[in-house]
Amino acid sequence: MSEQNNSMTLVDHLAELRHRLVIIFVVNLGLAMVLFQFAEKMMAYLLALNPGFTFVFVEPQELFMVYIQLALLLSVIICSPLTIYQLWAFIRKGLYPKERFYGVCSLVAGVGFFALGVVFCYKVALPFTLRFFVNITIDDINPMISIQSFASFCNTMLASFGLVFEMPVLSFLFTKLGVITARGLKRKQGLLILVIFVLAAIITPPDVISQICLGVPMVLLLQISIAVSAFAEKGLKKKEAAETAAA
Repeated sequence: MSEQNNSMTLVDHLAELRHRLVIIFVVNLGLAMVLFQFAEKMMAYLLALNPGFTFVFVEPQELFMVYIQLALLLSVIICSPLTIYQLWAFIRKGLYPKERFYGVCSLVAGVGFFALGVVFCYKVALPFTLRFFVNITIDDINPMISIQSFASFCNTMLASFGLVFEMPVLSFLFTKLGVITARGLKRKQGLLILVIFVLAAIITPPDVISQICLGVPMVLLLQISIAVSAFAEKGLKKKEAAETAAA
């Protein structure tokens, strides 16, 4: 840790954090205002997922609010590298060089895995879930869905899958930092699976199908995370052995 960082007071740290948060807020808001001009085109991507619903809006401002929601969500996703950089630039001063290296690798991989989760949800999970719901019909009831409900459902699923796909990245980072081990993950696997389905029930819309669609990939990602943790541990052991031999 540098002498300059040691000399910084708590007020200095808070001022720097505020400055970086302001940058994040201004850039995200500015991009959202630009993206709002293309809201109709963005909406077309969500409507492409429609398995046969008839959409309506029941309040005068509903479609307008959906456009704002889409613009904000896409702005957050596009600006995520900048957001991550600003947060990383703030915390990196308190880390050792080895921790900084692992942090940079995890941040770069994290952006890629988030995008992978969003794509997987858009291409696989969302179409499957929506088709399941549209097939549950009653002759006397037409499936007329509020456009805001549909957009909120899709956005929640997309964001949830993006975050969930970060599990292997976090597993690698925390293993390298000595926070978790592959053996510990295996030993607590049953409890972790229970926690996974509880989280899936919390962060997805309140229906069993979407919870299963998120919970099952999370369980698979847990297995991948255990394998990633074991791989990271092997790397640490080889490095420690090499350092011991050199000494």
